[in-house]
Amino acid sequence: MIRPVVSAVAPGLRLCHLAFILLISTQSFATADTPTSRVCGLTAVEAGRLDVDPSADVHALSDYKKAIYLLLTKRRFDQLDCLGDSARTHKEMFPGGMWKIHSIYVDLQVPPLHPTQQDWNKHMSLVREWVSVKPKSITARIVLAESYISLGWDARGHGFADSVSESGWQLFDKRVSESMQVLKRARGLSKKCPEWYVAMQQVALAQGWNPDAKLKLLEEAVQFEPEYYYYYRVYATSILPKWDGQEGDAEKFLKDTADHVGGDAGDILYFQVAAYLACCQTDEQLKLSWPRIQRGFRALEKRSGPALENTNYLARLASMNRDQLVANRMFTRIGEQWSEDIWHSSAYFESVRQWAKRMSPALQKQNEAEEVAETNLLTIEGQRYKAAADQKIESLIRACIKENGGATGDFELLFRIQKDGMVGNVSGVGVNRVGLCLMQKIQATPPQDRVVFPPPPKPDHWVRYDLVPEDSASQALK
Repeated sequence: MIRPVVSAVAPGLRLCHLAFILLISTQSFATADTPTSRVCGLTAVEAGRLDVDPSADVHALSDYKKAIYLLLTKRRFDQLDCLGDSARTHKEMFPGGMWKIHSIYVDLQVPPLHPTQQDWNKHMSLVREWVSVKPKSITARIVLAESYISLGWDARGHGFADSVSESGWQLFDKRVSESMQVLKRARGLSKKCPEWYVAMQQVALAQGWNPDAKLKLLEEAVQFEPEYYYYYRVYATSILPKWDGQEGDAEKFLKDTADHVGGDAGDILYFQVAAYLACCQTDEQLKLSWPRIQRGFRALEKRSGPALENTNYLARLASMNRDQLVANRMFTRIGEQWSEDIWHSSAYFESVRQWAKRMSPALQKQNEAEEVAETNLLTIEGQRYKAAADQKIESLIRACIKENGGATGDFELLFRIQKDGMVGNVSGVGVNRVGLCLMQKIQATPPQDRVVFPPPPKPDHWVRYDLVPEDSASQALK
C-alpha cells in the first residue's frame, strides 16, 4: 500500500440517479473489425492485426495490445489519433462490453512484457514525441499522463509502504505530480475524453486524496459519461481497507450504486466492478452478492455478447463462492482458453477446474435442472409460462415479506412444476427467511393447501425464479 493516509468511512453516496442513468439495456457493441480500421490510413496488414474477436479467443485483447503498441513504435501518430477519436466518439466496444478506447489507453501506457529502464526511456520518448507532433491530441496527452503514473509505480514497486526506499518515494511522487500537470493542461483541449477522469482518479489514489475529493471527482466523471464503468472500478478500489477505506465500504458503495442504477444495467455494473475487485485488487474475501453477480453476467451477455474474459471472471468468482455448478459450466465454455490475468498460472486454473468437476450426484441433478429451465426460456411458450409463474410467485413473496418483518434480499429458486400445476421439487441458492417461507407455502402440508400453478406446456416443466433486492423492496410496499 502507499504511505499511510487518513482512514475514513466512505461518505454518504451522493450519486443517486447520476450513476449509469443514461445506460440503455439494448446498447449495441462493435467488434474490433469495424470500418474504423479501414478509414484511418492503416495498411491492410495493420488493419488485420486489429481484427480480433474476444468472444472466441482469450488472447484477442492481448493481440490487440501488441498491434496498437506497434503503431506507437512506428510513430503512426495520425492513425492512433484516428482510432482513438473514432472509438471515443462512437463508443465502440468489444464483445463482452469492454470499451475499445479504454483498451487503447491500457495498451499504450506501459511498454510490453517486463520493461527495463531502457524500454521505459524509449517509451516515454515516443509518447512525448507524439504530444509534441500532435499538441491538440487528447489521446496523446492522456497516454502520457497514464504512462507517468505507471512509471511512478515502477519506481515505487507494489509492496507495502515500509518496503519502499526513499528514492523510490521521491520518484513516485515526482512522476505522479508530472501526470497531474499533464492532465491539467489536457483539460484545456477542445476534445474531451472519459479516460481523463480515470487517469485523474489514479492520481487521486496515488496521492491519497481525502474521501470528499475522490467522491466529487467520481460525480464529475459520471456526469460527463455515465456508461464508462471504469470510474466505478477505480473508486471502489480506492476505498478498500488496503487504501484508506474501512471494511465493507467498497461492498456498500457497489450495492448502493447498482441499486440506484437498477434493473439489468445495475446488475451489469455490479458484475463488472465485483469481478475486478475480487479477482484483481485484493486478497481479502469481500462480502459480495453472488446471485447478483450471476444476474449481471447473464444480462451483460444478453446486451453485449459473450467474451472469454467475462467467462473466466465468472468461473473464478464461482470458485471463490464454492459454487461448483456455475464453475463447471463456465469451465466447459472456457475449455483451454484460460486467462493468465485472472488465474495467474495454469496449475491454479487446472486445480480449480478439477474441483469443479467433482460434483455430487445431487449437484449434477440440479445442474441438469437449471439447464432445462434455461432451455425452456428459448421458446415463446416457455417465456409466457414463466411470466405467469412469476406472477403467482410474486403474490406469495409479498405475504412472506410481511410475515418476516419486511426482511428482503436476493436469492434464486428452481421449481419443477407437474402437469397438474403442483410443484414436484423446489431448491434454492442463497435462500433467506423470505425464500424459506416461499418454499414452505409452495410445498405445504397437507397437499390440498399447496399452491397450484397454471398447467405447464409439458409435464415436469422447470422454472427458475430470481428475487432481486429492488424487486423485493417494492414487493414489501404492495
